[in-house]
Amino acid sequence: MNSNFELKLSFFVVLFLAVVYIIYETVTIPDGGHPFGHALGVLGAVLMIMTETMYSARKRLRFIKFGQMRHWLSFHIFTGIVGPALVLMHTGMEFRGLAGFTMLLTILVVASGFLGRYIYTAVPRTLAGIEVDRRTLEAQHQQQRLALQAWSANKSVQVQALIQQETAVLSPQELSTTAVLLYRYQEWQMRRQIRAALGKLDKEEQARMKEIEASLRRQQQLARQIRSLQAVRQMMGWWHTAHVPLGLTLFTAMTIHIVATVYFGALS
Repeated sequence: MNSNFELKLSFFVVLFLAVVYIIYETVTIPDGGHPFGHALGVLGAVLMIMTETMYSARKRLRFIKFGQMRHWLSFHIFTGIVGPALVLMHTGMEFRGLAGFTMLLTILVVASGFLGRYIYTAVPRTLAGIEVDRRTLEAQHQQQRLALQAWSANKSVQVQALIQQETAVLSPQELSTTAVLLYRYQEWQMRRQIRAALGKLDKEEQARMKEIEASLRRQQQLARQIRSLQAVRQMMGWWHTAHVPLGLTLFTAMTIHIVATVYFGALS
């Protein structure tokens, strides 16, 4: 499965909802009390409740074993994006009182969720979504390095020097949290560095070396992942400390808003 599938699907659905909202706005004045606006709010609330409960239940309740964790996380991300989009449409872009406070919390939780996913993807995982431990990563890094060096044994001195330079022994120094946050930029720099090094070879060697570019990139990626494990785990701990209480506060505020709406709606 594409690692970004849930994001692509979420943004496609949100784009569709934006078109629906434009049509909704041309037909009538958007309002949470309008039947259509009310339906948007109910559906958005249901999705947000699913976001708040289902993934956590799958992680913590041992008797729930259906589906792989990575699929549950993808569903968690999807509902965590589409649900707030529906709630935003439900408000009619008006933010007053408890409803406005709830919407502000929703924005903070969604932003926090994007940050959490970014940090989550900095750590390599199996297809089942299980984190790969340091020892396994170090073994993969060593295997990749030896394979590259064996491949270059009968190549030119220039090629051997390049492989030797790009497959240096793993540094024991851990990466900082800032370096982890910039890991996408570092991977882009790494690709540029490898391509620049390949560009210095003659045409015949370049043709041969292009087949090994992916291996060089993988080897350097493994080195970065090993050195960032400690910082990523620390950052995920900080993120959970902030994200979980935010989510619970949002859930409480949303519940109060729903109960008040139903209560006063029944009285009126």
